[in-house]
Amino acid sequence: MIKNEKFDKIAEALLADYSSVYYVDAVTGEYNGYMIDPASNTLQPGNEGKDFFADMNVLADRIVFEDDREAYKQKLNMGAVSAAAKSSNTPRAEYRIMLDGKPVWHTVRIIRSVSAGENDYFVFGVINIDKEVRKRIELEKKKKESEVYDRIAETLASNYDVVYYVDMTDNSYTGLTTNNIFGQFRVADEGLDFFAAAPKNALHIIHPHDFVKFVNTVDKDFINTQLKQKKKIILNYRMVVDEKTQYTRLTIMCTSDRKHIVMGVENIDGEVRKEREHLKALNSEKELARRDELTGAKNKTAYLELTRSIQDNIDSGINYLTFAIVVCDINGLKQINDTEGHKAGDEYIKACSSLICRIFAHSPVFRIGGDEFVVFLRGEDYAFKAQLFEKLRKEVLANRGNLGKPVIASGMSAYDPAVDKGVSEVFERADSIMYENKRELKNENTV
Repeated sequence: MIKNEKFDKIAEALLADYSSVYYVDAVTGEYNGYMIDPASNTLQPGNEGKDFFADMNVLADRIVFEDDREAYKQKLNMGAVSAAAKSSNTPRAEYRIMLDGKPVWHTVRIIRSVSAGENDYFVFGVINIDKEVRKRIELEKKKKESEVYDRIAETLASNYDVVYYVDMTDNSYTGLTTNNIFGQFRVADEGLDFFAAAPKNALHIIHPHDFVKFVNTVDKDFINTQLKQKKKIILNYRMVVDEKTQYTRLTIMCTSDRKHIVMGVENIDGEVRKEREHLKALNSEKELARRDELTGAKNKTAYLELTRSIQDNIDSGINYLTFAIVVCDINGLKQINDTEGHKAGDEYIKACSSLICRIFAHSPVFRIGGDEFVVFLRGEDYAFKAQLFEKLRKEVLANRGNLGKPVIASGMSAYDPAVDKGVSEVFERADSIMYENKRELKNENTV
């Protein structure tokens, strides 16, 4: 082998990236180690021994990071190295060495040389690659995070029919749409000024009753102001699609850089209509629960709710609207039940209820007992209360002596805010007048 100063310098230059180098006899395993002096960039003699691979195994147990030891030993043994060399591969292993209590990434490069007249040998070069590996790991982590964020964004965005990405610095925008359940988007619309285009487009597709609030919501200044105060802006409005009304929701959010906004347009027509049907059903159930099954008039529960509401307003000092109460009590019901049966009695109750509802057509009528009814007079009926009450009394008098015709005792009283503290006082006055009328009807030998 030719040796001179030039070759030594070339070798030292090539080995500048290495922290240590081992020259190993491929037959006997004897070795010499050299350390690279970082100050002078020269090779300095290091440890040596008779069995490189055995000594490296022992050293691995002491300095190689525990999680990497097994892989290190599998790659850096005589058999694995020789086999790799025969196949013209250059064996390479990455592992961590504990330095100052911290794992530092290294790699070992192995070169085998067999020259005529020279010994068969390996050169093992150990390189500190900690910065490169950590940079690679960080890049891989960011790539993975980016992929995860993309998947999350696609999944969340797939809830919308259209997504607009608007640059708030120059107003340019991209509209994305999806037509499958996997959230794969395609560009459907692009433009230079979203805030100029939105009102123009809205004119053709937004319901006329919702046009103003839509345009006010997609105003740039409004969005900037609102998104400083809250995370998102939500607007429910109606679109007109193929001459049919479609309920739609617009959700506006700001990106983390505060320079872009994301607008999601979502078809909520089915959701809104289903909710309306549900509320309608609930209201129907609520209404049924407050109806008298026999007569169709409101029941005592409904009457108590009304009186509580009125009383709350009176107690709160609200100048409550004028109202009057008519109390009615059916005459002769017991006699009909006893002589003709309860079925005939029910028909008589319904006839009496019909008479009351017909006369006080614009006021709620309540059946609060078996033979008791209450009318809450308001509005037009209150204005004509005297005439209506007189009409009821006249019809009852005309029905006297006609079997099965409604005969009803009645009393009426109006709310006087200067005198009355509550609904009960108005009711009691009307009830007292009713009993007076009931006695008069009995004394006149009515049914």
